[in-house]
Formats: sequence, structure tokens, C-alpha cells
Amino acid sequence: MYCLFFLTTIFVNCYCFVFCNKVCKPYRQFYLKDKFVPVFEEKTIDVEHTQSIFNKIDKSFFAQIGSNPRYTKDEDYHWFDGDGMIHGVLFKNNKISYQNRWIQTKRLQLEKKWKQKMFLYFGELKGFKGLLQILKFSLMQQLGFIPNSKGTANTALMNWHNRIFALHEGDMPYELNINFEKLNISTSKRLHYSNIYSTTAHPITDKTRDLLYLYGYNNYDFADGNFIFNIFDKEMNLLNQKNISLINNGMIHDVAFTGNEVIIPDLPLKYDVSRIMNEQLPLFFDKENGNTRFGILNVNLNTEPLWFNFDENFFIFHFSRAYKKLNNYTIFACVMDNLFMEDFVELDNLHNEKHVIRGEIRLKQINIDATTNKTEILTNPYIENLDLDFYYNLDFPITSKINEKYVYCTIFDAALGYIKGYVKINTDNFIDSKPEIFLFDKDVYGNSEPQTVIIDDVEHLLSFTNDETKSYISIINIEDNIVESIEIPTRIPPGFHSIYF
Repeated sequence: MYCLFFLTTIFVNCYCFVFCNKVCKPYRQFYLKDKFVPVFEEKTIDVEHTQSIFNKIDKSFFAQIGSNPRYTKDEDYHWFDGDGMIHGVLFKNNKISYQNRWIQTKRLQLEKKWKQKMFLYFGELKGFKGLLQILKFSLMQQLGFIPNSKGTANTALMNWHNRIFALHEGDMPYELNINFEKLNISTSKRLHYSNIYSTTAHPITDKTRDLLYLYGYNNYDFADGNFIFNIFDKEMNLLNQKNISLINNGMIHDVAFTGNEVIIPDLPLKYDVSRIMNEQLPLFFDKENGNTRFGILNVNLNTEPLWFNFDENFFIFHFSRAYKKLNNYTIFACVMDNLFMEDFVELDNLHNEKHVIRGEIRLKQINIDATTNKTEILTNPYIENLDLDFYYNLDFPITSKINEKYVYCTIFDAALGYIKGYVKINTDNFIDSKPEIFLFDKDVYGNSEPQTVIIDDVEHLLSFTNDETKSYISIINIEDNIVESIEIPTRIPPGFHSIYF
């Protein structure tokens, strides 16, 4: 058996070297160059400052997490594949203490031991080469060289009763140790339960009941269409769970929460391994043949979800505000009219050889009448036609801490993948509401999802930012278009989600 493994490994590696280097045209991998170049050195830096606005958020912590590959191959890399790295700052006694650390997942530890890439990258699952890589990976799993735990903990951060976790769809949460007296970030452990294999990157904290809702799949993959909703108490004890069958056997990144019900999106982002031989990624959005529907599940889990179908197919990465009045549900989410997973790898088929996220993303209002089963999606003409000189997408919706009717969305330059600003939207009068727009200067961009922070009764956005040469921690007053920044003397690449407390 071991001989078979090593012979197969040698064959695959030799084939990939010859075929990829001699025959295939190498890709210009967008998410490994320029602003996205990974950082490899872990640093701890104390930053002195005098700006008074930062002093007003003393004794607090802000961090972002993102994809930062330790071992990779340029032509295979997909932006979602990278290892998790946290970049955090502690505000205390007029100082900013910065630290970045790898999330020490089982995957990263194994690759560090072997000093090479060991796991499959989503971006390499194309063609005959992709099938050979799957064969190699499967053999290594069967022989015990690779564990079932294969997540990267690169997507989001969660604070549950002062316990901090790094999250990823393909694995269980990793708990972090953060010393708030003297900033020190380290990985503590991976959560383990005998009947849960993976959880979401977007949990729900039910403050009324003091419960945590973590959902995921019955295996490390979502292709079997079996969705599991889990309920935990404040000590992270599993209290209850419910299996839910999906018809699209697709990916669920986020759900909506009304306070009593969870709204589960069954969306046609599907997995089909046969696509690999057609040089296509196996994960794809089935725009033509999908069946988009939402399921409404009461959090007591004593009934089955009520399902509501939509006339058109769409995808949602992130939900925002949701509420129920009488028997009517109102949901706000950043809706994609289409989704091309290849857009997160710079392939030759992109428009004019330029990286473009082609699925248009906008904040929209989704209505469900549970009495008549009527569903509708409403758009805001101002949001659809923002006066910008670049093709834009809106995502990462966050709800105001001062007034939940306001939602902040991040403005992305879809051709560059960079955050160019934010919009503030009144969802109480969504259709007619004209959003407030904030844009960074020409050569400045945001790094990740921001967080809201209240200073002198005014809500601000807090985020890492970058210009052409430097990185900063920045506080943004979106109403007055004022930015105050302090340089962090190290480079901080763009990430995904963030946390502040």
C-alpha cells in the first residue's frame, strides 16, 4: 500500500511538472500579487500615537482575518484556499499594539511538517491534472497521512462569552487565546464533537435566549445536501440539533435571523465533480436549472421548515437585517444575480484578460408573505446606479449599533478586487432611500469588512486601510467624510471578516 502511495505521488508530481510547465500557459494569479501578496513573518509591534479619537476607544480590540497561503502554487490558487491569518490591534493607554499570527490549524501544522502543500486547492480541480490530484489526496487520506480536518480557519471571527474563535466552512471552529493585558494571540484548540464535522463561518448569537446557533453539513463537504442546525449554550455545550434536507445540495454561507426564526437559503450553488474533465471548477452556480427557495425554521426546532420558492435564481453570501410583522417576513441581503467561481482565480476567459467579478452584487429587500406564499425582491434605484467611475459591487453588510434600520455595505471595485468605500442605507424606507456614500482617496483602499464603533454618540467605521506603500488602522466618519489614520509599520494584506469588542 505504501509503495502504491509513493509511486502514485511520484507520478502525479512528475506529470504536473511536465504538463503544467511545458504545455499549459501559466495563469497570472491575481490573488497572489500586488496588494494580495501573502505575508510570512509574524510580528508584534507597539505603536505610539497622539490622535485623540483613538484614545476614545481605549481598552478595546479590533482584528481581521483572511486568506494567507503558507504553501501554494501560483497557477492553482483560489482566493478562498489560503491559510487563516489574524491581524489584531489592542487599544490601551494611548497605545496601539499590533500582532499578526497564523491560525494553527491541523492543515497548516501538517504542511509545515512536510514543508510543502499537502491539501487540495479548490482552484486546481480542473481537467486531468485535477483528477490526478484528487487521486493523490484520497490515497494520502486513506493511508492516514492527511486528517479529515482540512479547514483553513480563514473566513470569520466569533466572540462568544469572551471566547474568540476563528471560523471556516470546511471545519470546526478554532479557539484562540488573546491576552488583553499584553496583546498576545495564539491558537488554543479545535473544537470537537462526535456528531458535528463542520460549522458555518457566520454563526447567530441569540442574545434573548443566550444561545449560539452554528450550522453546517453532516460531513466536511456540502455536496450531499444534508444541512445541520446546531444549538449551543454559553459553555459551548451542544443542546439540540436538527437535520434539514436541501434540494440544491449547495453551499450555505450565511442565514438570516428574525429573533424567533432562522431563514435558511437553499440556493443553487452546486457541486458536480464531472465538470472537472471539462476544465471547469466543480462548484458552480446553476442559473438556468436551480430552484431557489428560503426555509423558515423556528428556533425551538419542534417543526419542519416552511419553504418558499422564488421565480428567479440568485445567490447570497451575506444577510443583514431581518424581521417579521404579522405573517410577513422582510429580509435584507446582498444579492448576486449570477456567480462565477472562476472569477476568484484569474483565468484566461475573463473579460479583456482583466479580473472582473461578473456577478452583480447589490443590497436588496426580500419579502415573503407566509399567508399567500408570495415572494418578491425589491431593488433601490439609487443603489443600482451609484455615481461611481468604476464597476462596483456591494457586500459585507453590517447593521448599525445605534439604529438597526441603518445598514452599512462595503463598496468593491469589481475589476480590482479592492475596497473603495462604504454606503449607509436606510432600510426602513428602502425603495426610496438615497444612500450616503463614502469613498477613499484615489490610492487608498480598505482591507476587509469594517466594524462599527460609537465615539461621542456618533457611529464610525473601524478598519485597516492601505495606500500604495503603507498600512494603517483607520476610523471613518461616513457622514462627514472624515478619516483619521495611524500607520502600522508593516504590510497588512486584504482579508475577509473582522471583529471588534
